[in-house]
Amino acid sequence: MVDAGATALTKKSTPQGSMRSVLGRPDLECYRMSQEINMIRCKSEDGAKPFPFQEFPLGSTVLLIPNHSCLAAACFEEYHVVDGGDNSVSTKSEVVEMWSPVKGW
Repeated sequence: MVDAGATALTKKSTPQGSMRSVLGRPDLECYRMSQEINMIRCKSEDGAKPFPFQEFPLGSTVLLIPNHSCLAAACFEEYHVVDGGDNSVSTKSEVVEMWSPVKGW
């Protein structure tokens, strides 16, 4: 369970059914969410593959990539733009700009 649900991400899905992904972990899938939380599990045919809890101790940062950004973007007062020059993003990525969205239309 992660502290990021529909208001932080989105409920918009792809034709394949995916709503968001865990960055750098194609073996994991986000499979259920509410307004406040998102559930993640290992991908498997029967859903029985055990989750690698040792790799994600309590309080870990997990980078989730939403399928669609409108709902997610509306909830935040600023966006942190990172340098993705090598096409990678991580918790150590350098923030190069902060953008403030226009609100109230």
